[in-house]
Amino acid sequence: TFVGRWAAEAGWCANRQGPERPIAITTTRFEGYENSCGIVSISQVSDGYQASLACASEGQTSNERVRMAVHGGGMRLTWLNRNNAVVSLVRCPVPAAAPAP
Repeated sequence: TFVGRWAAEAGWCANRQGPERPIAITTTRFEGYENSCGIVSISQVSDGYQASLACASEGQTSNERVRMAVHGGGMRLTWLNRNNAVVSLVRCPVPAAAPAP
């Protein structure tokens, strides 16, 4: 349920570069603006999933823990290592496939 592209504002979904672009979450990666994280472990919790991330950003490494709670077309992302800071995200539509030549 958490796999996909997510943005703080729906209008950001079309952006491919810059800080106002979606984050991409797969079962193994958490890719955002100026950071790239591998999902080290993930477990299901009462309201979604909790993941431990190993991240690299601008030459620095860090370990983060996040909770991802998906409800309908939105996700509440809680940064457990950042005083439980909460970010609300919207799911971006899946990009249309290019037509076959």
